[in-house]
Amino acid sequence: MSAAEERLGNDPTSELWGEHRSRYRFAAQFVAGQRVLDVACGSGFGLRMLLAAGARTIGVDYDAQTLRHIKNDQPTATLVTSDATRLPLQDCSIDQVVSFETIEHVPDAPALVRELRRVLRPGGRLILSTPNRAFGPLERHTANRFHVREFTADELRALLAGSFSRVQLFGQRPASAYRYVPFLMLDARTEPAALAWKLLVRLPYRLKNRLALVISGRPFYPGEANYCFDVDATDGAHALLAVAW
Repeated sequence: MSAAEERLGNDPTSELWGEHRSRYRFAAQFVAGQRVLDVACGSGFGLRMLLAAGARTIGVDYDAQTLRHIKNDQPTATLVTSDATRLPLQDCSIDQVVSFETIEHVPDAPALVRELRRVLRPGGRLILSTPNRAFGPLERHTANRFHVREFTADELRALLAGSFSRVQLFGQRPASAYRYVPFLMLDARTEPAALAWKLLVRLPYRLKNRLALVISGRPFYPGEANYCFDVDATDGAHALLAVAW
């Protein structure tokens, strides 16, 4: 099994679907008319979202087979097979770079940051995300064999500040209406609402989602519009999103 197999596929029934798409939704507000590089573009759903927001996109991934799947689905997409630390792009040739849940997989994170800075034009913007190592017990972060290193907010800020003059950090959280999200439940919950949720989560996706829509008017799992990005509020956030200029 390769690290590429950890990537999220085009699966709207996944509990992670809304979480990942919400990051592209965040980035989409900045990209209209911009040349945008998506580093580790994965299965390509983010490229579609950026394109819909008016970006001119380039997708980069080291896994050629993944890019072939994208090309079959998006024939006009501009795609490049490359190691993210050695991009075949000219200096100062990109307006925006997005790279979500990538840096924790890279053996030389400073080299990645320097390379992303190299291809950005003066005044260009980098938006990246990574798990928050300060969220939950340490074993939650060391158990993932695909992750070389995860970062705390202070560590990520210091890393980016080595190449960028301005860095802003956001904590990513599901909206308060979502009390129970599987990958965020750190402790055993035994209150009646939690027990009811645990019964519902065992149901087939279509059934539990239909029930959730009827009962609450919301999808069972948080969708892309159901995540918040709170500036400078990283304590207790499961993921970090950084914007660097």
